[in-house]
Amino acid sequence: MKKLISAVFFWIFNVGVALAQPGGTGETGGTDYTGGTGGGITLTNPLGTSTFQQLVQNILGALFTLSIPIVSIMVMVGGYQILTAAGNEERLKMGRRTITYAVIGFAVILLANGVVSLIRELTGV
Repeated sequence: MKKLISAVFFWIFNVGVALAQPGGTGETGGTDYTGGTGGGITLTNPLGTSTFQQLVQNILGALFTLSIPIVSIMVMVGGYQILTAAGNEERLKMGRRTITYAVIGFAVILLANGVVSLIRELTGV
């Protein structure tokens, strides 16, 4: 389970790599380092976005992608609790509550995406 979680984490938050570039074409024994400024290291943006709007959209997309299997699993857990209640009223209520909270959580994630779209439409961004 830990491997699955870390694989999903690294898939969602794909981290770029900073690569060092040669500083120039100097005559220092073939190392291509001139000691000057302006050349050197190129850093890539690890977030993969250049604006705050893109960052929020990426986070919401990742939440939506993660929420679909989580909601499915929680609905199945709630159904299992209901099926195995065997007349126990408290266990039946717990199963219903699990399903209700899973659906409410998914609705909140859908509404968050809608609110962001509405704000972008109203502000013209």
